[in-house]
Amino acid sequence: MTTKIKKIEYLIPPRDIFNDAVDVFISLEDDYCTDGFSYFVEVTTPQFLSTIMEKENNTFLLPDYPCIIVSKLTDDIIKAAIESFINSDDEVRWLKLYHIIPQLNTQEINEILYRKKQENIELDAELGDE
Repeated sequence: MTTKIKKIEYLIPPRDIFNDAVDVFISLEDDYCTDGFSYFVEVTTPQFLSTIMEKENNTFLLPDYPCIIVSKLTDDIIKAAIESFINSDDEVRWLKLYHIIPQLNTQEINEILYRKKQENIELDAELGDE
């Protein structure tokens, strides 16, 4: 199933299409994007990531929430990148994941990990019984 983009909006437009990051709100034709809700992701460029490392005097990026990385911050490239996150057979999983990660707290993450651990234990037990 292909999900369609209804609207893409920027909190603030990019100042430099090669060296910046933008907060992007994405409305899709899906069950989540009703009543004014939209997905939220950050889109950035490799040059901006380098700028952050230089500013922080680091040789690596510190942990932060995920962002979509594009060569230039143009409408067409941002739209194409977002379409690659939604047009797959996994029910918009990647866009949902990038959207939700900044909102999860450690307890919620631990609950998800514990549930997945339990599922793996049960699966291993089932496979061991065969």
